[in-house]
Amino acid sequence: MLNPDHSLAPIENPARGCPLRVELIGEEGACAEVQAVLRAVSDPPVEIVESAANLPQRTDAASTDIAMVIVDATTLNVLQAYAKRLPRPTVLAALHERSVSAMRRALQAGADELLFLPLEVGAVTRALLKVNETRRQLDHPSGGTICAVISNTGGVGVTSLSANLALALRHKLDKRVALMDLHLQAGDLPVYLNLEVHSSIMTLCEGERQLDSAKLESALTKHGSGVYVLAAPGGIEESEVLPEETVVSALGLMRELFDFVVVDCGSYVDEKTVAVWERSDNLFYVLEQTVRAVRGAGRFQDLYGRLGITQVEPSFILNKFVAGHAIGEDQITQTLGGPIYAKLPSDKAALDRVELRGADLWEVARSGSLTRAMEELVGKMTGADQGRSEKRERLFSRLLGSVATRV
Repeated sequence: MLNPDHSLAPIENPARGCPLRVELIGEEGACAEVQAVLRAVSDPPVEIVESAANLPQRTDAASTDIAMVIVDATTLNVLQAYAKRLPRPTVLAALHERSVSAMRRALQAGADELLFLPLEVGAVTRALLKVNETRRQLDHPSGGTICAVISNTGGVGVTSLSANLALALRHKLDKRVALMDLHLQAGDLPVYLNLEVHSSIMTLCEGERQLDSAKLESALTKHGSGVYVLAAPGGIEESEVLPEETVVSALGLMRELFDFVVVDCGSYVDEKTVAVWERSDNLFYVLEQTVRAVRGAGRFQDLYGRLGITQVEPSFILNKFVAGHAIGEDQITQTLGGPIYAKLPSDKAALDRVELRGADLWEVARSGSLTRAMEELVGKMTGADQGRSEKRERLFSRLLGSVATRV
């Protein structure tokens, strides 16, 4: 159980108590098949509010969360009408064919997302979870901050940066902080933190019980600093069967319970890590002063651009920085076409003490260069340093005013 000073309040996911209202439009036989698939979706809960071949005229139409239109020659105009409705529901188009022309027509008519008949439960679940998460963010804008840490190149320090970022938020700002280990095949966060764990994210997949704060609590392990860790699966093979929906649901609930959630995304890109990027407030890409790492960052930029994620722009963290290195910051920024967000100095001595003593940076090198750089990163990310700078400026102005008065 969690310690009383940082226990998790037993709350229910607010989206779970209010089903998504899905308005289903299409030919009767096709609607019956789609209804069967929707009823097989266990999370998020769904309420089918109407099935019709024509555009319904209902007084409660504005409360519809999703309009799912089975697209054919007679319903394309219906899809267009829903896309123009205010307030606008999310419009899902279910297509009979996967041709480029059919997909283009549906998107031009205003579809937000495409599904293909016969529907698969997994594909429908992913689409509904995405809508549910968007609704949750709109209903609860005061939730915690999600920080994803990623690199396309192994060995640059993604795990150590993730752990130290969480520790810096805890030590410097005294915030409620959680770490999620999505570096699934390595699972090194507990090792770096010298933390013995007895459960993992796979615990959230067990049993029929839906995810709530109590079930999440059973999967978390508390570090001595007060940071909570949701560990990666114990077996490498388990990483392949962890559902994306579990990651999304856990991330949404952790946002509700913590001020900051730091996610170690490792160096492997799949649908689970992309789902985290889409929900992140900060996305930190880690690189170092090597040709391999800079090239990997360029490849990541290309991938990220093609994914079309617009919620957050990646920020580049230059780790293990050495002044006077043959590959300098100017060369890197010129290659990437953008600035470096933060530089973290190489401090092997401090990291060696962390590993040998099983302690964190704030215990073995509180005034060290890397510790200070991590605190500066946290200050920049949260605006804490800016606030202190403005306070100092105001104090300095008052001092100058006092001197001027005496003169």
